Amino acid sequence: MNTRTKVNLNHAPERKRTRWKVQWGVPARAAGGTARAAALSGDERREIARKAARARWARHLPQATHEGVLRFGTIEIEVAVLDNGQRVITQSGFLLGLGRIRLPKGRQPYRSGANLPAFLTVQGLKPFIGEDLVRMANLIEFRTKQGVKAYGYAPNFLSEVCDVFARAQHAGVLKATQHNIASRAQIIAEQFGRSSTMRLIDQATSYQETRETQTRRNTCRREE
Repeated sequence: MNTRTKVNLNHAPERKRTRWKVQWGVPARAAGGTARAAALSGDERREIARKAARARWARHLPQATHEGVLRFGTIEIEVAVLDNGQRVITQSGFLLGLGRIRLPKGRQPYRSGANLPAFLTVQGLKPFIGEDLVRMANLIEFRTKQGVKAYGYAPNFLSEVCDVFARAQHAGVLKATQHNIASRAQIIAEQFGRSSTMRLIDQATSYQETRETQTRRNTCRREE
C-alpha cells in the first residue's frame, strides 16, 4: 500500500462526516473547513494554533508608544507610556535601579500568591509592607515599541518601595546587604519629592510634548 493510499484511508472518516454535513444542510463553508482541517498535518495544525495565540496576545496587550529612562545620578530606570495612557516602570528597570541584578539566595516567601519582588519578601521587611503595597505589586503586561512582551509596575509602586526602605533603615533593621538598596531608594525618593512620578515619566519619554501638542490641536479645533 503506498503512502497516498494510507493518507486517503486515514482521512476517510473525516470525508464521510463532511458529506453528511452537506447532506443535512450544514453550510458548505463549514463543511469545507472541516475537510481542510482533516487534510492538515500535525505540524501544520500546531503552527496555525501558534499564530492564533500570537494574534490573540497582540490584540489584548497594550503597547508602549513612548519609552525613556529616568536618571537619578548614576541610577537609570526604564519607563514607558502605553497606548491606553498608562505609565509604567519596567520590571527590569525597577530591579536594576534598586541594585537588584540577581534574585537573593535563601529568601523566604512573604505570603502565598503575593507578586512582590524577591528582595521585598525577606522577613525583616515584613512589618513595613502593607496590603496596599502587595496590591500595587501586580505586574502590568505590555508590548514594547518593538513588539516584545514585557512587564512593568505602576509608577507609585517604586515610591512606596523607597518609603519601605526608608522606614526600615530608620528602625535599624536593615542588614548589610540591604544598605545599597536603601541608599539608592533614598536618592530616588529625594527626586520624587521634587516632582511627581507621572511627570518625570512624561518628561523622560517625551510624552509631555506629545500631550501638549494634542492639547493645542484640541484647542484650535474648538476655536474653529
